[in-house]
Amino acid sequence: NASGGPFTPTRRRAEMYAAPFEYYRATTLAEAHQLLKAHPDAKLLAGGHSLIPLMKLRLAQPDTVVDIGRISELKGITVQRDGLLRIGALTTHAEIAASADVQRGAPALAEAAGLVGDPTVRNRGTIGGNVAHADPASDLPTVLLISGARFVTAGPAGERTIPVDDFFKGLMTT
Repeated sequence: NASGGPFTPTRRRAEMYAAPFEYYRATTLAEAHQLLKAHPDAKLLAGGHSLIPLMKLRLAQPDTVVDIGRISELKGITVQRDGLLRIGALTTHAEIAASADVQRGAPALAEAAGLVGDPTVRNRGTIGGNVAHADPASDLPTVLLISGARFVTAGPAGERTIPVDDFFKGLMTT
C-alpha cells in the first residue's frame, strides 16, 4: 500500500468515517436560528447528499451539524401573486420535477431537477442543499443563474434576499 503500512479492513474503514461532531435537530425555523446563534460555525444538514460524503472523506469537518430536514416552513412550492415561484429550500428534486407549477413557470428547472443523480438522490436531495453546495457539476445552479433567481435567506441576524449573481461566489462557495 502507498502509505507503507499493511492494509487492514479496520484501518480502511476508519478513513471513511466523519470526524466527531455535535448533532442537533431543529424542528422549527426559530429553533434553527437559536442553534446557529449558539454555534455560528455549524453546518446545516437537509437531505445530506452533499454534506455527508464530504464529512466521510473528511473534506468537511464541522464541530457542529444542525439538521434542518424536518422544518416544514422550508418545504414546498407556491406561486406568488406576482407569478413568481417560491421553492422552499427543503423541496426535493423529485417534487420540483413533478410540479405542474414549475413545469409551467420554469420548465428548464423542472427538467434539470428530473435529471439530478438517481431516483434515491432525487427523492431525498433538496434544492437548498444542492445550491448551497455550489458544485459546478450540478445543473441546478446554472439553471437558476440563467433564470435570474433570488434566494431568501434567514438566520440569527434576520432575513435577506440575495440575487443569484451575488449568491454564488465560486467553486463550491456561496
